[in-house]
Amino acid sequence: MFRLNAALLTVGLLAASAPAEAATFRLASLAPQDSAWGRLIQEMATEVEKATGGQVKFKLYLGGKLGDETKVTKKLGKGLDGAFFTGQGMGQLLPAFRVQELPFLVSNYDDADVVRKALWPDFEAAFEKDTDMVLVGGGETGTVYLFSKQPITSVEDMKGAKLWVWEGDNVASDTFRTFGVSPRPLDILTVVQQLKSGGIDTVYNSPAGAVALGWTGDLGYVTNRNLAYSSAGFVLTKKAWAQVPADQQAAVKKVVAEYSEKIIAQARKDNIAALARLTGPGGGLKMVTIPDAKYAEFEKVAKAAWADLAKNLNASAYLDKARKALKK
Repeated sequence: MFRLNAALLTVGLLAASAPAEAATFRLASLAPQDSAWGRLIQEMATEVEKATGGQVKFKLYLGGKLGDETKVTKKLGKGLDGAFFTGQGMGQLLPAFRVQELPFLVSNYDDADVVRKALWPDFEAAFEKDTDMVLVGGGETGTVYLFSKQPITSVEDMKGAKLWVWEGDNVASDTFRTFGVSPRPLDILTVVQQLKSGGIDTVYNSPAGAVALGWTGDLGYVTNRNLAYSSAGFVLTKKAWAQVPADQQAAVKKVVAEYSEKIIAQARKDNIAALARLTGPGGGLKMVTIPDAKYAEFEKVAKAAWADLAKNLNASAYLDKARKALKK
């Protein structure tokens, strides 16, 4: 009997001292593997594994390997545990998240910080209440400019553009329609082909985003002022988050928060550098100046549409909070 009890005790002690089985989560992103954003995501995955003693691991599928963000959202919970999304993907999960991207609401990065600080707790709560996802961290694509084959300096110029919008991006589609444009919805991964064939001649993106996706070689002009802002975020399914050991969840969020700030800072640095490089000697793009009066027309049309755009996103209260924080 003594030997049996000793054996059972030994087995119990070995089981108790054995390391917990690692939870490995499959994550997707459009960020190219060798881009600054892609490299930071990879670094973050390494740091999460270290911070959790190997109990939490991320397996990454970067560069759109699992399709564009519409396809990725459909795979969440079906073999895919989470994703690093631009605002487009985030908006498919929680439409109100895209209130940050209303045209001319966020004029610069200071505005972006103000809005994010004001709304982020509400976004976290809304993801918990209204979706099957957990909002783990933030991100940013950056300020958005128009890139085109012909110069665009006014609302009238834009009306004649063969303008791409991301397929399923109702915010962009509705926004451009307010300017009298009939946008052409396409999968983001087909943009290069359509630019080459002439199916489209105008796109919108952050400068670094346009470079990373290989769009700029078929374009000639970029506006000198941004028209909007593009947010981003990192989500895990609630089922996946529940598999993160309770005593490791804070460590995961801490690492993700640190890298969210790094991603945002890097995005801003990259966008400033990309715009300077694209419009500098040998860059291939000419910067088009939108006159103040014409820019005011863009702003007037956009601001008149804010209420309806926010209503469509079920984000009227978010818009009011953002405008109060911005004093706009």
